[in-house]
Amino acid sequence: MWIETTLHSAFGLILHHSEYVDPTLVDWIKDKIDQITGVSATTIVIVLGVAMTAFPIGLMVLALRRARRGRSRSR
Repeated sequence: MWIETTLHSAFGLILHHSEYVDPTLVDWIKDKIDQITGVSATTIVIVLGVAMTAFPIGLMVLALRRARRGRSRSR
């Protein structure tokens, strides 16, 4: 319990809002992303989700192909 109050008071010294993020800055960043990309937040979440899922799957596929190729050369 004392850790939570200690951390909260330490962050309270640094932060000047009741939130952990400056709401004005977050709104500005959201607006800039919307202006630059021209797509909705849902589209960005879907694209990032697909990319985050596809990357590890791609790495696993490449590792399996390399492992199979190594086994066939050693025979």
